[in-house]
Amino acid sequence: MTERIRPSPENPWYWSDGDEPIVLLGGTDKDNLFQWTGPRLEDHLDDLVEAGGNFVRNTMSDRKDGDVPPFARNEDGTYDLERWNDDYWDRLAAFLDATAERDVVVGLTLWDQHDLAGSRWDEHAWNPVNNDTLPEDSLPATGGDHWQDRIAFFRTVEEDNEPVLTHQERFVDRVLEHTLDYGNVVYNVTNEGWAGIEWELHWAEHVSDRAEERGVHVEVANMNMNPGESVEKVVAHPDAFSYVEVSQHNQHFAGATGQDHWDNLQAWRTDVEDAIGPRPFNNVKIYGGFDGGKDAAGDADQAVRWFWRNVLGGCAACRFHRQVAGGDEGWGIGGSERALTQIRSVRAIEQVVDFPALTPREDLLAAAAPDEAYCVADPGDAYVVYFPDGGDATLAVEAGSYRLRNLDAEAAAWTDEETVEVTSEIPVNPPERPNQVVVLTAEP
Repeated sequence: MTERIRPSPENPWYWSDGDEPIVLLGGTDKDNLFQWTGPRLEDHLDDLVEAGGNFVRNTMSDRKDGDVPPFARNEDGTYDLERWNDDYWDRLAAFLDATAERDVVVGLTLWDQHDLAGSRWDEHAWNPVNNDTLPEDSLPATGGDHWQDRIAFFRTVEEDNEPVLTHQERFVDRVLEHTLDYGNVVYNVTNEGWAGIEWELHWAEHVSDRAEERGVHVEVANMNMNPGESVEKVVAHPDAFSYVEVSQHNQHFAGATGQDHWDNLQAWRTDVEDAIGPRPFNNVKIYGGFDGGKDAAGDADQAVRWFWRNVLGGCAACRFHRQVAGGDEGWGIGGSERALTQIRSVRAIEQVVDFPALTPREDLLAAAAPDEAYCVADPGDAYVVYFPDGGDATLAVEAGSYRLRNLDAEAAAWTDEETVEVTSEIPVNPPERPNQVVVLTAEP
């Protein structure tokens, strides 16, 4: 990247690696992508970039088959938290090189609390029974219900558990030794965090302090299970959290669907703008899997709708959540062809309009039912209307001559185009099939 990623000075709702705002789009099949190596990683990134993608997620996790841990093992099989496993860190370095070379922005999550939940804790390096470094009584040997009883590992800040916190900070410092040299990384403290504000602020400030010592500025957020809580914490702590991560609104369990999904996003944007001014809104996860998905996640059709409402709704970054080979896990559509086609569709529209210059304008639509159509516009210059399932609406437009185009987002293809003269309003009625976009641009 030409410069370190930061909120655009021109339009701080969006990111920029210079002066011009950019839209970050992604879809990948693994959350801890750095654990993949060689052609497997590079081919996956190349497929994303070929489709117009420029955004990936990377958790510092090691819980899946084939993953390697950050710590070295002793001859007896126990871990030594004071010795590093070079393979883990070499993979991280190679991943950072590969993404930087392709101008791909990394949403890097330091702590994923699912890594240590339930039975995973029994085998993990951080468990004192599995290492020779931590005092036996510094953490419990077994984890509790991670949704109700926060395990002690994530309470080290509020409980002043210095023996464990020291090694947690040592681990994060090692991550930062690698990542701070790269300008294509934005940081997220926790995934679906429930550990509390003390934990979240500690790590946000720790990252920023280490960056300042290195002479750079970085962007940091925190993701809570309740997306509204994520927004509230940015408003309450704007110096600690520089952008908003609202991924959890793209699913059934804690999010919303249909018109409520759009309305919630617009309400949060208003809250942030009124309190602290515009900040980028990121969605490092958009749920919804193939074959019906999971009840909590939604299905693939909903994933596509969540994606388009976020893009039109003014979000700075949108990524389809992971899928597993064959799509059998059901949490997302990842780097599938359907996901990549949606990215191609957004980039096709960007050839004729400037998304960051547009603002949500539902007030310009008439005769549209809730969740039938969504509009963003730069009145007199460009209008984009998204139809999740086809439909008919009337669009209020400033008088003039316009190019009217229809795009089928499921094919990333323009299906119709004509020049129209408009005095005050125009009917917009794309083909009666899912995920159609009408684009109206002023003739020069």
